[in-house]
Amino acid sequence: MSVQPLFPASVLDQLGQAIRGRYGSVAVAEALGLPGEAAMSRGDLSGADRLTRGGSETETLIRLFLLGLPAPSAAAEAVLRPLPLSQAVAAGLVEEAAGSVRATLDLRPYSETGGPDWWVVSDLGAEVRPGPLHPEHVLGIGSAGLTLAEATVRDPVRRALDVGTGCGVQALHLSEHSGSVTATDLSGRALRMAATTAALNGKRWGLRQGSLLEPVGQEQFDLIVSNPPFIVGPGFAPGAGGFRYRDSGLPGDSVCAELVRGLPARLAEGGTGQLLANWIIGASQSWEERVSEWFPPAGCQAWVWQREVAEPGEYVALWLRDAGEQPGTPGWQQRYDQWLDWFAAAGVAGIGMGLISLRRTGGHASQVVCQDVPQAHEHPIGPAIEDWFGRQAWLRDRSVPELLEARLTAAAGMVRSTHSVLTADGWQQAVAQLRQAGGLRWELEVDDAVAALVAACTGEAALGVVLSVLAASVSAGVDEVITALLPVVRDLIDRGFLVPVELAGPAATGSDR
Repeated sequence: MSVQPLFPASVLDQLGQAIRGRYGSVAVAEALGLPGEAAMSRGDLSGADRLTRGGSETETLIRLFLLGLPAPSAAAEAVLRPLPLSQAVAAGLVEEAAGSVRATLDLRPYSETGGPDWWVVSDLGAEVRPGPLHPEHVLGIGSAGLTLAEATVRDPVRRALDVGTGCGVQALHLSEHSGSVTATDLSGRALRMAATTAALNGKRWGLRQGSLLEPVGQEQFDLIVSNPPFIVGPGFAPGAGGFRYRDSGLPGDSVCAELVRGLPARLAEGGTGQLLANWIIGASQSWEERVSEWFPPAGCQAWVWQREVAEPGEYVALWLRDAGEQPGTPGWQQRYDQWLDWFAAAGVAGIGMGLISLRRTGGHASQVVCQDVPQAHEHPIGPAIEDWFGRQAWLRDRSVPELLEARLTAAAGMVRSTHSVLTADGWQQAVAQLRQAGGLRWELEVDDAVAALVAACTGEAALGVVLSVLAASVSAGVDEVITALLPVVRDLIDRGFLVPVELAGPAATGSDR
């Protein structure tokens, strides 16, 4: 059974005509100005209100659909043309009372850098309609969704899947580089929102209702993305303390573990899966050990980033505020105590938050690399993730003799910095670091030997020759240097400080040196 949009096709067609040209990303940015955009980004809707009282068409649309403010009926009728206000009211897009009109939904212009304008339909947030959210609330464009979108590998694919699509923002991105897009959600309301988003943007997606991967059966996809209901807790179910967009009803981090376990089988050979996830950090088990257990013993390669760590009280307060709860109210205190009591009983010392990227690799033993990645990085970061998978496949297939025959080049734009301390004998170098200009922007402490190795990798000589020259320069045995530095070389390749010449493009190779 096909999923129908919230509004009839005639209403959507006329609404599209009304907003195109006067309510796109550029028009909204110009109407808000830098102060208004800053106010919106920090959730200061009063600041945005003050800056959008000029009465222009774009300002009226901002006030209606972004700020949730009432507009005079005459002004609303003007900006919705050719959609008659009476039809907009009848369809449930807006409500009219006492000569003023208010929107019932968030209608938000959105675009990739340099891309076309899109419009995303969702429920109005707690900052617009104060108070606890409805259990079936459909979240709009949030920071988590933007994180996933900019981390997604964007190579062209034949089939893509968005698990837990919500308002459909990930599906919009997938549409730009996928032959077909399938999107699932357990919430029928979310699917209707996604169908509305698709219709407004002229997209066609296969929308299916059900939990996680269940709606796609045994089908396989080239790319799967998911912003699942990943909140770690007692297993609040929607309508029983939970919210559909973020609470799975499963205890702990079970929903993320279940999704990760199911992903490899739903990926075509060489396919990529990417999802946001939260995980438990226990007192007796590292987060790396816990998350690594989610992956099968063979058939996939995974890169897990831990971006943040929250202690239990901090985590609970974050998500109670997210749902519109107010500190000090009975509802807040009841949920706060119930949540923290569960954490204490389950031995939860902290909660890790991050991103999981995995690739199906056939019969190879699974490789799971877990890393703390708290630093600011380049945006979008999807290309760097794709490059990492390429380097890992290259390393996996190289024996020691083959690695010594390889030609490596240092990444472009690298910076070496040194820090010295003042001693009785004057300034003495204490720490030297290599820092990347782009990508993950890793910083790595190095000694003189490693710094010299990186500088010597110009892509012209084999690694074995470079190590032999380095050994001679420090009067050490070649075998001794190789034994000491090969693990370092592998780590430098893993992190992108060194790149095999066959994988490096002109910008990455530093070919202007």
